[in-house]
Amino acid sequence: MDVKDNMLVVGTAERWIHVVSLNNPGTSYKVIQSPLKWQTRVCTIFSPDANGYAIGSIEGRCAIQYVEEKDHSNNFSFKCHRQQSPTDRNTSNVYAVNAISFHPVHGTFSTSGADGTFHFWDKDAKHRLKGYPEVGGTIAATDFDRTGNIFAYAVSYDWSKGYQHNTAQYPNKIMLHPVIGDECKPRPKTGKR
Repeated sequence: MDVKDNMLVVGTAERWIHVVSLNNPGTSYKVIQSPLKWQTRVCTIFSPDANGYAIGSIEGRCAIQYVEEKDHSNNFSFKCHRQQSPTDRNTSNVYAVNAISFHPVHGTFSTSGADGTFHFWDKDAKHRLKGYPEVGGTIAATDFDRTGNIFAYAVSYDWSKGYQHNTAQYPNKIMLHPVIGDECKPRPKTGKR
């Protein structure tokens, strides 16, 4: 779940997403089923404008959803956190999206996953801004600081492979990534489509 301004978004069983207006918290403002086909892992409200939310799932996909009906034409989903199999070029290994964080100034966002990578995205341009290599373990949680100058991520076991893969040697650490230059800034609009 996530909360921002007067909106609360909650992902529940069977892929249901509840949007609650905190001005009237006794009832759901909207209830939809996630456009993603598999279990919801994370939902995060847009920043700085709380007019929608992003959903991540165990299938290595992310969806961008706007709350109001008039903006639904901007809804979309995309594949992320997938790696081509080293032994079979026709097969991809799919990893859960564990965390989505929005940049507090630019409105771009990050995804991180069970593959141990994180990426920065521009939802308005529907484009990946930058991807980073594996960090040595799954990334379980992320966030930007209030200025957007530091991106923090936690490397720890995410239970995606069950209890038998959680060993004492698995890394548990918090990492800070300085946001440098344009890596989180939206791309300028070119006018071409």
